[in-house]
Amino acid sequence: MEEIPFTHYLEHLIAALARFGLIVIILPVIPVVIFNLSLSATLALMTSAFVIEYGAAPVGIGLGLPPFFVFYVLVCIASGVIFFMFDIFGTLGEHSERIAKFLAGSCERARQSKILSKYGIFGLVPCVMTLGFYACPPIAWVFGWRRDLSILMTMAGYAAISIVTILVSLGIFDVLFAK
Repeated sequence: MEEIPFTHYLEHLIAALARFGLIVIILPVIPVVIFNLSLSATLALMTSAFVIEYGAAPVGIGLGLPPFFVFYVLVCIASGVIFFMFDIFGTLGEHSERIAKFLAGSCERARQSKILSKYGIFGLVPCVMTLGFYACPPIAWVFGWRRDLSILMTMAGYAAISIVTILVSLGIFDVLFAK
């Protein structure tokens, strides 16, 4: 690999940070302004989503935010973090010879396993539910799975568990399964 100037890395980092800021800050705040929702409650939800991921749903519900808005904010935070991580990993994989060799070896080992190569990417759905959205991009990147499908599987699992958490927070299951 040829020597790449530092400014090239900086360009990739700035682009990744800009997309991250747009998705995790600007997009959640737009409905706050349009629908006159509580900014402080939204910021509390956003902050807690970074730490406890889908477990932040009860925070948003408890602060009086509408369930659909809570879901929207959780999806924005998760997708922003996932895109950012893939952007950073992509830059590292493109411009570091050591990392490129590591990725080539791990992708080859993943392809040698019939089960992992055929069904492995579907494991991101339960992975996001148990380990969280911070774990899925590195796993997908190391195994060399397609970025678009990895994001789709991760977000599908995250959306599902977020909906369940919101419904539990609202007490829906208490009503459905009352004796």
